[in-house]
This record gives sequence, C-alpha cells and structure tokens, in this order.
Amino acid sequence: MNSKVGRDIPKSSFFRYFGYLCFHLILLYMSRLFSEEDPLTQPVLKLETLVQEVLKRNPDLKAARERIRAAAEVVPRVQVIDDPAFKFMSDFNNFKANSQFMPMLQYQISQTFPFPGKLGLRGKVAAEILKQFQSEESITIKDLVLQAKKLYFQLYFNQSSWWINKNNRDLSKGIIEDSLALYRSGIKGYEEVIKAQVELQRLDEELLGIESERIFIVSMLNAILNRSQRAELGQAEEVVTSSYELIYGKLELIALQARPELTELQAKVKEQEMMAKLAKREYYPDITLSTSYEQMRKNLHDNAWEASISFTIPLWIEKRQKRQVREAKAKALANRNALQGMESTIRGQIQDLLGKLKANEEKLLLYKTGLIPKIIEALKTSEISYRTGKGDFLILLDTRRQYQEIELGYERNKAEREILLAELERAVGVPLEEIL
Repeated sequence: MNSKVGRDIPKSSFFRYFGYLCFHLILLYMSRLFSEEDPLTQPVLKLETLVQEVLKRNPDLKAARERIRAAAEVVPRVQVIDDPAFKFMSDFNNFKANSQFMPMLQYQISQTFPFPGKLGLRGKVAAEILKQFQSEESITIKDLVLQAKKLYFQLYFNQSSWWINKNNRDLSKGIIEDSLALYRSGIKGYEEVIKAQVELQRLDEELLGIESERIFIVSMLNAILNRSQRAELGQAEEVVTSSYELIYGKLELIALQARPELTELQAKVKEQEMMAKLAKREYYPDITLSTSYEQMRKNLHDNAWEASISFTIPLWIEKRQKRQVREAKAKALANRNALQGMESTIRGQIQDLLGKLKANEEKLLLYKTGLIPKIIEALKTSEISYRTGKGDFLILLDTRRQYQEIELGYERNKAEREILLAELERAVGVPLEEIL
C-alpha cells in the first residue's frame, strides 16, 4: 500500500511542476515581448530611425504595395483567351404523329480566338499600368521621407526654441533681481522692476506657443507613423549636413533619369501607344470555332458530327474603332506634353533650391562670424553697465530681445538648411550622398 502511494505522489507532482514551468516560461516570453522598447520613444530620436519606422508603418505605402500586387495579377490574366462555351439543345416535335421530323439531342462546344496580336497588346498595356503603380510606390516613399525629414527638423527647431526661451527667461529673472537691487538702493525706480516682470511674462506666453507647436508636430509625425495621437516621441538631435559642392548640370541630368514621376508619365505614354495599336487590331475579326454532336433519339445510325467557323464583322470601324485610335493617340500626346512640363518643373525646382541653399549658407556664415559674437558681447556689456547703475534699462531690454531673435534666427536657418537639402534630394530623386 505504501509503495503504491509513493509511486503516485511523484507522478502528480511532476505534472504540476511541469505545468508551473510552462506557465512561467510563457509569462517570461510575454514580458520580454512587451518590454521591448519602441525605438520612437527612446530619449534621443534619430532621423534614420524615424525614416525607417515611417516606411515600415505608414498605411499609404502599404496600400501602394497592395495595388502593385493587384496590378501584377492583371498582366498574365488579360493574355489568356476567354473560356470555351458549351451548349446543349434538345429537339422534339409533339404536334404531328406522322411527321418526318427526327427528334435529336445536340451537344456543342465552341472557342473564340482573338485576332493574332490582341492578347499580347493587352498584356503590354497591363504591364505599363503596372509600371505606373510601381512609380507611385516610389513617389509615396520619397514623399514620406521628405515629410518625415521636414517634421523632424521642425521638431528640432521647436526644441531649440524651448531652450532659447528658457535661457532668456533666466536672463530676465536676472534683470529683475538687478532692478530690485537697484530699486532698494534708490538708484533706479520701481517701474523698471515692473517692466522686467512684464518681459518675463511675455516669455512665459511664448513658451505656451512653443509647447503647443510641439504637440502639433508630434501629432503630424504620429499620423504618418500610424500611431496614436497621444503617443510620445523622443527628442530630435541636431543634424549638421556637410557642405556639398552641388552642380546644377549634374543634378539636372540625374533628376531627368531618376524622378519616378517621369517614369510614371513615360509609362502612361507607352500605355496609350499600346492602346492605339490594340484599337487598330480591332479592325480585324475574332474567330470562333465550334464542333457539335447530334444524337438521334429514334434512329441511332443517323448520329452525326458537325463543325463550324464564325467570325465577327467590324462593321462600325469609322464610328468605334477609329475613334478609339484617335482617343488613345490624343491621350498619348497629352501625357507626352505633361512629361515635358514635368521636366521643366524639375529643372526649375533644382535651380530654385540651389539658390535658396546658397543664400541660406551665407546667412549662417553671417550669424556665426558676425551677429552672434557681437550680440553676446553687447548683452554682457549692457548687463555689467546696468548692474553698476550706469546703464540704460531700455537698452538692456532691447539688447536681450535682439539676442533672443538672433539665436532663434540662427537655429531657424540651420533647420531650414536641412529642409532645403531634403527638398533638393526629393527634386533630384536620389539621396545626395549617392550623388557625391
């Protein structure tokens, strides 16, 4: 009795232990699965990470890829002939008992063959439409990359604005303390204290606008990322792109070969050219071959086979087929003109962006070598002079405001330069790193 009980207890304990082990392994796996940190919520959000996540999550890009899959199925489908037709017919005469009519059963199968070349042209038309969908996918990718970069640099400028505002609020608090000290010593009046406090409150008001703008930028990023509007994002880091020696002629040549919009329009031109050729093939008839078997219901020795051939008669060529040809040629010409217009637009975009980049770099140089060092020196001089009771309060406030505006202008131009480079990359259709 005891030995039997001794054998049963370890067995039940084993299964209980095994169940607990499996349960804890599942919990461990799930905890690791859900504890994986979202790369978008890391303390520092890198530009490359943002672009990769946008291309991974964006629903518009997923929709474009599904349209490609659908269009790829059309190419082989339209080159297959129609299904054959089967016909069953029964003849039976009940009106005259002495009639010579022989009741019979008839089985017929027929197949229609398009005029040679029609199926191949339909496949070529579908192939050009597929190229258009592929170009649309490429356009969607490049637009998403540009949109992500623009929002990223806007986010960086927003962060820079926040820090500049904080720095200037600290400066304003220092001015308030200095004005209070001068007021207590009887050197300055209390109105300067009030003006300094108003200046601080104005900066607090600007801070509210900066925080509101960040909410908008993050919501736009979450929209293209297909995330909840309340989802947080990490802090954008400063991106300083090296100066490029960009030559207009080289960029133009690359753009006219790489822009997906041009590829799409070229595919539309070829599609309509194929449609015109297909419409001309409609001048010729389609052929239908059929065979049938007749089975007599009384005299089986009279059973017979039949074969027939029929074809369509393109009777209304002037009113239908030729109009289809003219329609396709007109559309091809329209797309060809649109292609030329797009090429001119691309040339203009590149030239315009190169001009803006040059002006932007000159502004940045002016900020670095002139405005920023001088305004910092002027602000320090005004602060020292005011603390000693000799400086003018309004000059100090005006210098502080100029310092804030110059700092904001410098950061704004830095962000604009990166946005201009992203727009130039979009205009060319190839990453600038690949060009260099």
